[in-house]
Amino acid sequence: MSRRVLLAGVWDEGPGYPRTTSLRMGLQAAGFEVRECRRPGLGVRKQTLLRAPWRWPGVAWQQRRQLQDLLGELRAEVTASRPECVVVPYPGHRVIGAIARAVQVPVVLDLFLSAYDTVVEDRRLVLPGSLGAWWLQHLDTAACRAADAVLLDTPANAAYVAALTGLPPERFTWLPVHDPYAPAAVPPWSAAGDRLRLLFFGTGVPLHGLDTLVEAVARVPRVQLTLIGGSPAHRALAAARLGARLELLPAFVERAALHEQLARCQLVAGVFGDSGKAQRVVPFKLVHALAAGRPVLTADTPAVGQWLDGSGAVFVAPAGDAAALADELERLAGDPDRLQAAAALARPTYERHFGTAQLAVRWQRLVQALQRGGEVAA
Repeated sequence: MSRRVLLAGVWDEGPGYPRTTSLRMGLQAAGFEVRECRRPGLGVRKQTLLRAPWRWPGVAWQQRRQLQDLLGELRAEVTASRPECVVVPYPGHRVIGAIARAVQVPVVLDLFLSAYDTVVEDRRLVLPGSLGAWWLQHLDTAACRAADAVLLDTPANAAYVAALTGLPPERFTWLPVHDPYAPAAVPPWSAAGDRLRLLFFGTGVPLHGLDTLVEAVARVPRVQLTLIGGSPAHRALAAARLGARLELLPAFVERAALHEQLARCQLVAGVFGDSGKAQRVVPFKLVHALAAGRPVLTADTPAVGQWLDGSGAVFVAPAGDAAALADELERLAGDPDRLQAAAALARPTYERHFGTAQLAVRWQRLVQALQRGGEVAA
């Protein structure tokens, strides 16, 4: 008899939204038939809506209707397919309570990101202790309380959200970040060129510490930076500080174009922020680079140390320290043999820690624990 898991919720698919694809791939690799009850998320419309508050009531009404339609389909699907559990992908804060009340099987929430951590502690858009901060903490707590198990991306983040919400730690577990579009074969690494070809891609949120990276590159003439993304202020800073040593690409590129840049580069820049979140995460850009066979230079954090210390594929510098980061860039620019050796270790490191097979193992353990009614933390 086929073992089934049902993905249910409201989420986006496609470029920029890899997490649900990773959930699906891991479950399938674990031997589950994956069925879905989905309604599309707001996608890029979110940015427009933030600037148009007069449209919020209409959107809220549409979302309420959308949820009611989803719940009707969900009940019918659970009755027909009898899944072992229902998984609510990120972002699930808004729908997890209704979904949990609608079904009589275990429900897993892929929280992935804490709303409080993102808005209050990392991006610092809301002050700690404020009404907004309280509401975001309540939002996280209510969502996690509704689920039988809650997924984060690292053990440190699982422990953080357990402490934030005050819920039992055994309710929380983790599923690593994964690249669902990892190339079947990595492109060869080349030492050609007078300057070290360094690639940064990302939005430029505080976690990334892009200002620290730009300042460090400015101090090392032997480094050429290719910049994809970043805020307008970061892009202007990079242009002013780096001049001809900057290749400024669009703020967003398609996946194929990003893979081309990964193939061209010799080293990928990770994250260099010094926030609490930066200490607890293994950023997607790091995982993406390793999957493409490229070494990474990133901040020396507990999360990176726990996962990647001794891998030989990742170089580190103190978080938020442009001078120390510049020193490491200088050393790497003068040691192409060391970089080439790290590139050879990159893809094996990815498979060992973040590959699809690792997701499958985590899913097998989690679903078995849910079926036994035991603790899911591990």
